[in-house]
Amino acid sequence: MNWQIFIGVLVGLIIFMHGIENFSREVLSFAGKRFRSALRMATKNRFSSGLVGVIVTALIQSSTATTVITIGLVSAGVISFMQSLGVIFGANIGTTITGQFVAFKITAFAPYFIIFGFLLSLLGKSYRYIGKGLFYFGLVFFGLHLIADAIEPIKSDPRVLEIFANLNSPYLAILAGFLLTAIVHSSSVTTGIVVLLASSGILSLNQGIPILLGSNIGTTITAIIASSRLNLFAKRAATAHTIFNIVGVLLLLPFLQKFILFISSLGGSTAQQMANAHTIFNVAIAMIFILLRDPIHDLVMKIIPGKEKEILIGTKHLKKQLPKSNAASFRLIEKEVSYTLEIASELYDTAITSLTSEESPKEEKIDKYETLVDLLDERVEGALLELSKRKLTESEAKRITILVRISNLTEQLADSAKTFGRLRQFDSISASSFSPEALTDVQRIYEKIQEALQILKKEFPNPIPEYTKVIRHLDSIQNIISRGYSGHIKRLQTKGHYGSSLFVEAAALLEDATEKVKQITQLSQRYSRF
Repeated sequence: MNWQIFIGVLVGLIIFMHGIENFSREVLSFAGKRFRSALRMATKNRFSSGLVGVIVTALIQSSTATTVITIGLVSAGVISFMQSLGVIFGANIGTTITGQFVAFKITAFAPYFIIFGFLLSLLGKSYRYIGKGLFYFGLVFFGLHLIADAIEPIKSDPRVLEIFANLNSPYLAILAGFLLTAIVHSSSVTTGIVVLLASSGILSLNQGIPILLGSNIGTTITAIIASSRLNLFAKRAATAHTIFNIVGVLLLLPFLQKFILFISSLGGSTAQQMANAHTIFNVAIAMIFILLRDPIHDLVMKIIPGKEKEILIGTKHLKKQLPKSNAASFRLIEKEVSYTLEIASELYDTAITSLTSEESPKEEKIDKYETLVDLLDERVEGALLELSKRKLTESEAKRITILVRISNLTEQLADSAKTFGRLRQFDSISASSFSPEALTDVQRIYEKIQEALQILKKEFPNPIPEYTKVIRHLDSIQNIISRGYSGHIKRLQTKGHYGSSLFVEAAALLEDATEKVKQITQLSQRYSRF
């Protein structure tokens, strides 16, 4: 009999977890791009970002999934660390929906969701996504229904009641909630089971509410693991999530008995009271943290210090439609082109460090910079295309053509920088493979290019005499490159195949970069005359 109960609970739990995991995946596959777009648009202030966290978590039935996705988007530069805080805080409100569904016995309708979802998934492509989502939604609650049926015989078992009687200590109950959630990686699972046990009369409010508090802490484990190999700002987002959940529990602990009495006074079944306690607690703590978002941001910055620059994948100046004035439109586009040059310069800084230092290559940062330049080039060209549909003077038409060419060349320069920064990866060698002479040559060539880029990003599109000096400066680089090749040949003759082909490949890429920077400078000089 005990084995039958165990198997019944285990099967129900597996179906429940499988349903939640796949329901989240189906919703995100259907609305993945919409989700990312919504996050970018709706996280402009703390309250709208909190609402996004509530809605997304309510839809995908997993605050863990919302938090992990948000941390990933912070790492990818889609949203900033500051923007992520509201989403993370709001996610805990969204996850209370599961408990409310169980309390109101939505589990009874699970078979209908499964049948309707399956039939709908047999129809066309767009219906397939909705149908599969409904199918897995039904599966979530069908799993809970199986658990409820399995535990029915043990409601009055003295051994079971003794086990739960030992959870009268709130600290043991919090630990139990933490461990269960950490193991299953889902606070929704813990919440559903706790409300279910409460509805069966196995758990009281005094036992169940602390378990729910522990589940809030347990859900931080997945976020910490997810951020462990990501960048500094992703780690900060995971830390904020951890602080939020732990501090929330600590704030309630001194008032736990009063809170339980308050929940009891609201009436309803034990299951409804348990679900209400989870909802009220999470809403209250989330609102406090959303209001205190800025000081919490500053606190996390101190706890997880670092000088890494946050790179956001988005335009800096071209945010909306172009102004009606052509002159104002050109000014905005020029600023974005200047910003693109700035990012290309920073990309080369990262690339040269990756190649010439013994530190591990900064591949993620290089990729992010290159992705940003691609996006900026696309947006600049889109803005110029929009501008080209207006009535233009001959001078304005020429300016559009030059700006397109400058943007394209800058994007090509970024591609070259990305390849440059990955040379060690392709060659499976370390920076020590450079001879001291070769390393000096590469750094000298790079410094000359960077000097030109610094002037370009600072002065574009102003008419300055420095453009002619920059062009002469870039022409002189060819002599350095030629001397570098000659030195490399001599080193090969005297020391053998020293440094593989690393210097030759690096020098060739820098030679190509020099030519592109020279073309950008010449075009900038022409542009400044209009």
